[in-house]
Amino acid sequence: MSTKSTQAQRIAAEAAQMHGDEHKARGHAVVAAYRLQTNDLPEGFTTARIHAITAQGVEALTPLAHMEGIAKPLALDAEDVNTLVRMSGSPFTADWIGRTVEVRTVRRNGQHVLRLYAPGAPTPPVVQPVPPAPRRRGLRSAVGFVLILGLALLAVYLVEQGPALWTLLQDLLSSIER
Repeated sequence: MSTKSTQAQRIAAEAAQMHGDEHKARGHAVVAAYRLQTNDLPEGFTTARIHAITAQGVEALTPLAHMEGIAKPLALDAEDVNTLVRMSGSPFTADWIGRTVEVRTVRRNGQHVLRLYAPGAPTPPVVQPVPPAPRRRGLRSAVGFVLILGLALLAVYLVEQGPALWTLLQDLLSSIER
């Protein structure tokens, strides 16, 4: 059995240890793929009813609001939790279920984020999400295909017309020498 002093040393060592970027990247991938993002709302807002509240995390729990008609849950921050507490009059998550909320894309600290609002409440203007830039991969692939096709046709032409081109080249060189 460990003593308090060894546990304290272990906790201090864990806190002092630098966390690698791979952990951040993995966490970011989970959030981007499995949590509601601004790009998931094409108009920048939606109205939905909460059908479940769950939590994520180990040391610090983050509440997740699951809404009808939306596949991904929304990770709630302190502002969203305060909105739900004001709407329901209760800090208990069980009382938030069944509430209709507006999810809006707004600008906070220079970033686009999703926030919960009571339906009909005055809210900041909706920020339309910027559609992702079109990928140019298709254009590069088409240009590469055309280039390879052109080189292949040139090779076939040279193989078939090689003797005639060789004779023409010899004639041109002999006429230059005269």
